[in-house]
Amino acid sequence: MGNNQQTSVQPLKLRFIGPVIRASGLVPSLVTFIVLFLVASILVAAFEPGVSGFGNAAWLMFQVVTTIGLGDYTCVSVVGRVVAIVLSVYSVFFLALITGAVVSYCQERMRAQRNESVAKFIDQLEHLPELSHEELVALSEKVKKFNMSRR
Repeated sequence: MGNNQQTSVQPLKLRFIGPVIRASGLVPSLVTFIVLFLVASILVAAFEPGVSGFGNAAWLMFQVVTTIGLGDYTCVSVVGRVVAIVLSVYSVFFLALITGAVVSYCQERMRAQRNESVAKFIDQLEHLPELSHEELVALSEKVKKFNMSRR
């Protein structure tokens, strides 16, 4: 009962994005996005007169996906413009799905931590007679903080 550690919300680390994508069932969407990006880059490299090579085409498609549009290259052919439109529309929806999955994951983590915190609090209340003076003071401070946060 002497454990007075508070749980805190940990920041989302980049390595958790993969498991979030897998858990949310977005792997097929991710694969589709990667394939679409590569095919779009190949088509732009082949059909755009002002874009030389796959690397420059991939850079242009990256600009399309991220909407940064630095203007280094532009699509002027019908094929290039159609490819850019398709990739940009798909990427807007795909990035929204990823964002939603990450937000959902974070909310679930926060809910789990809150539930764990509440369970510890209830456990302390159930064992009130067994708590030391320091633990009672800490518990009283938690209750005061809780009441202040509700106002």
